[in-house]
Amino acid sequence: MLTRHHLAVLRAALQFFDEELMPHGLRTMRPYFDEPLHRTLKPSELRELRAFLRDCELKYVGYDPASGRLTSPKRSLSAEKTRLGTGDPASQIAVILLPPS
Repeated sequence: MLTRHHLAVLRAALQFFDEELMPHGLRTMRPYFDEPLHRTLKPSELRELRAFLRDCELKYVGYDPASGRLTSPKRSLSAEKTRLGTGDPASQIAVILLPPS
């Protein structure tokens, strides 16, 4: 499950990617993608993603995969509180990344 710690790791990896691989182009980056890129990644796209992940809010909600519905009424800062608040053992935790307000 995605945590704030994971976001910090992702931001650091994106910074490394931006600074060390981006200047060398798609040919150098290609082995690092699990899906092929069909067009060149623009530096502005990477900057936007880095800014989004730096400033976004991380929240959790309960989710029932069978019905496709949310099982907790509120977004929570804690995955554990969300898990305890759903009261449904079939419920899973969904991660929400909200844009900065």
